[in-house]
Amino acid sequence: MTYSNQPKIGFWIVAIFFLLWNLIGLGFLTIEILDPELVTDLMNEEQLELYNNRPSWYLFNYGIAIFTALFASVALLFKRKMAVLLSLISLIAIFISTGYHLRTGAWNMMNVSDQFFFILIPLLGLLLWAFARSWRSKGWLS
Repeated sequence: MTYSNQPKIGFWIVAIFFLLWNLIGLGFLTIEILDPELVTDLMNEEQLELYNNRPSWYLFNYGIAIFTALFASVALLFKRKMAVLLSLISLIAIFISTGYHLRTGAWNMMNVSDQFFFILIPLLGLLLWAFARSWRSKGWLS
């Protein structure tokens, strides 16, 4: 099956969506680094204890997930194959964070909206990687 080398409008819509989504993620990371009190103000005592006892690698892993997804989104907009590798690295980092949260029992401490995002973030990471792989196979990325 032959594909057009020119991406369709859906490509640009999805690529811009992922760019905006990852810029929002960068905003949350920035808030967590620069003003952690803003994050912890709404936590109960149990959540605060879990938050304060996170391992030192957690924030670093969070940064890797955000920045590689952001760079993957930019790479998509520039139609670069590098988006596939970057989105895969981001997905692995997301799964590491998700696994940590599941292992510590954080799911039981989350409200419904937190649980929604807990599921949505790995799902969108997986979709970013799947779209990048699909678009590479169609020849839209060089």
